[in-house]
Amino acid sequence: MAYIEYKQRGKKRLWSYSIRERSRTLQHKSGFKTKREAKIEAEKVLHKLNMGSVLRTNMTLPELYQEWLDLKILPSSRSGVTKAKYIMRKNVIVRLFGDKPVSKIKPSEYQKIINDYGKKVSRNFLGRLNSSIRASIQMAIADKVVIEDFTAYVELFSSKSGQAVDEKYLHTEYDYQKVLTYLREKFDYDRSIVPYIIYFLFKTGMRFAELIALTWNDIDEVNVQVKTYRRYNTSIHKFTPPKNKTSVRIVPITPDMLDLLNSLKKLQAQANKSLNIVNKDSLVFQHYGYAHAVPDIATVNKAIKVMLMELDIFPIITTKGARHTYGSYLWHNNIDLGVIAKILGHKDISMLVEVYGHTLEEKISEEFIAVKSLL
Repeated sequence: MAYIEYKQRGKKRLWSYSIRERSRTLQHKSGFKTKREAKIEAEKVLHKLNMGSVLRTNMTLPELYQEWLDLKILPSSRSGVTKAKYIMRKNVIVRLFGDKPVSKIKPSEYQKIINDYGKKVSRNFLGRLNSSIRASIQMAIADKVVIEDFTAYVELFSSKSGQAVDEKYLHTEYDYQKVLTYLREKFDYDRSIVPYIIYFLFKTGMRFAELIALTWNDIDEVNVQVKTYRRYNTSIHKFTPPKNKTSVRIVPITPDMLDLLNSLKKLQAQANKSLNIVNKDSLVFQHYGYAHAVPDIATVNKAIKVMLMELDIFPIITTKGARHTYGSYLWHNNIDLGVIAKILGHKDISMLVEVYGHTLEEKISEEFIAVKSLL
């Protein structure tokens, strides 16, 4: 049971309080002119502490992380899927740090734990975990809890590196056009909706969940464009919020793409009518062959792999690679970076440069020739 100790010290005879439990100090504050002032605040803090709503020096890292979740993540407007990822990270933190008080974790110890864990996970996952831990530490520091930010100078190393930049996109415009031609030849709604999905991934740069979420009401035939403002989660079969504010955007399409959509709409309506099926969410890529209206991302990624192997095109990419390829294609054709960022729903140009800073081989060759001409 926690209790309060009061002391008067120094030349100015100022009062302080310490909230203790057994031999541990849970909270300490000094600088009060009178014992009464110290007592009023100390009793408030003790009450909150007993209610479990005050950050303490002797909290374990999992406990601190849970407080951060409760205060900063769970009440937010983030999607249920995103929140679940944050919750899952707590399980990792419990395994890595156990019940050691957060005030006892030193930078060198934290570095060693992160190094060891980096042997098992990707650099991307390691970075997200570290960012979440750092945010919880910063919250405690902002609350005047005396702990060291042991994440401040950590370096992240992972032996399980993510996909190399060169493996994330198709390298030539020739391969890009080859893929589009292949997909156009595969259009057959009765057989599969997947070629249509892959085609529009490569032609819009939309995220898979954004594309799958499109309804017929999102198609603007007058201005020849589509609006994306949410995602569709094929695991829970529900619409979810957009990734961020800039994900809500207008995406341009061509008259040919609009014609294809109108043709698809007619074929879809005919099939649904003959089978007595209702497309209750009015999904653009709904197909009677799926119990939950649309295919999942694994099905589409598998189809992309089969297609690329059949065409003898490497690297083998995913739905995200289709997005990377589209971004590279626009840049290769001299579209302004700011415009590309807006179309793809990136927050700013710096993020665009980081993700799409690579160029297609043909663009590199052109630039090399231009450089040589200046020498």
